[in-house]
Amino acid sequence: MDKLWTFSHDQIYLGAAGVAAQLLKDGADVSVIDCAVDCRSVGRLKKRLALLQPDIAAVPVIYGTIPNAYKIAKAVKETTRALVVFGGLPATFSAERVLAECPETDICVLNEGEAVMSALAAGKPPAEVAGVAFRRDGRTVCNPPAPLLQDLDSLAFPARHLFPQKKYHGFSLHAAILQHSTNMETKRGCPFACEFCLQAPKEGVRYRLRSPARVIEEMLQIKRDFPFIGRIMLVDNDFMAPYDHGMAILDGILKNGLQEHFEFMAATRVQSFLKGGDELISKFAAANLCMVYFGLESLNKKNRGRLNKIKQEYDVTELFERMRKKGVNSIGSYIFGFENETEEDMLETVNASLKDFPSLVKYNILTPYPGTRSYEDYAAKGRLRPEVPLGDYDNAHQTMVHDVDCRGFFRSAYRKFYFRPYLIGKIEWLSLFKRKKGVRLVTFAHHVLKRELFGFMRDAYRFVKFRVFGSGDFVG
Repeated sequence: MDKLWTFSHDQIYLGAAGVAAQLLKDGADVSVIDCAVDCRSVGRLKKRLALLQPDIAAVPVIYGTIPNAYKIAKAVKETTRALVVFGGLPATFSAERVLAECPETDICVLNEGEAVMSALAAGKPPAEVAGVAFRRDGRTVCNPPAPLLQDLDSLAFPARHLFPQKKYHGFSLHAAILQHSTNMETKRGCPFACEFCLQAPKEGVRYRLRSPARVIEEMLQIKRDFPFIGRIMLVDNDFMAPYDHGMAILDGILKNGLQEHFEFMAATRVQSFLKGGDELISKFAAANLCMVYFGLESLNKKNRGRLNKIKQEYDVTELFERMRKKGVNSIGSYIFGFENETEEDMLETVNASLKDFPSLVKYNILTPYPGTRSYEDYAAKGRLRPEVPLGDYDNAHQTMVHDVDCRGFFRSAYRKFYFRPYLIGKIEWLSLFKRKKGVRLVTFAHHVLKRELFGFMRDAYRFVKFRVFGSGDFVG
């Protein structure tokens, strides 16, 4: 197929923008082609590559779009003489497989890309660059890892001006209208090292912090240079860790009046709100940090204590309701499909999510990503499905052997949440006629239109074309 499919069209790829900024700082000539929003076919990509004729083509890769990355690498080789460099989690933790599956890829960057790409752009051969994997005599060579950058304040701001910023948008939570958006980070690293997560293996188990002053400076730069942007997603694994660091950034937002220009989204842990209480909720509301992502994970009796996320005594339902009353909405993220779970155990987690009643819900099938302890454990037990392509490592496909049809359970979990009478009764239906839509109405409509209607149309097309219906596939 000629089409270049991508996961998202509402954010720049922050890692690529950071690498671009570093290369500009080095004096390199840098161009960006964003296949998510303004180059959606291989044919168009080839035309643009033929005009640019780059020396290096750096391709950011995430697990769900690996087939897309392979198409891009092939297009590069067919139209230029450029060195193809992959970066991102698959390049870091699945380098040998990626290089084997995609012969057009020359190098995989392991972990952070700024220093590595700087060295490659300066002409250093791969054998002399720490933190890369490449081929030599038909086999994969992985160089020792490059040291992690400690002074994040020394990094230039992401090169947003190279990206088609006006094409990135998402729905405002206040008015349910499309608004332009971007993302940024305030730290790297994660000390929690969850068994299923790649953040700690990639970024280290200690926080490396940007100073609050530097974070606010970047926000002010976004406001000045991109005044049309109305939303910033803070992509840290835990925005409120350390607690004082998060509070200092919130204070900086309020001091500079940034809450009048942006609405913010961030992820943190329930413990932060247990520590901060109503004072923290009020601070989030005042700073217009109106959506908070919580990794609640597995809440059945087998895994709650093991994962050390949500203790039995936490009243998450009450917390979410207090937040909602002050205009701060919650996304609850839940995982099922652990090896030790029966369908009854998985249902216990789903039922907990119904009780928690976050403003939005995100269900995930446990995906043992290469590089995690889960992957090592499942591989050692022979429980990984070898036929699953890397592109299906996305928390919405079943990549491991399990007694339960996790893919089917995934679909039924969403329907159980969104089509229950209690939720439907709580939807602010009359807000459909107001500028400020109710968040439950927005998320219900999103589910019905994106998952249910799109899935029905896709299945109908398959039935007409292939006489196949009810494939069980689901739009995650």
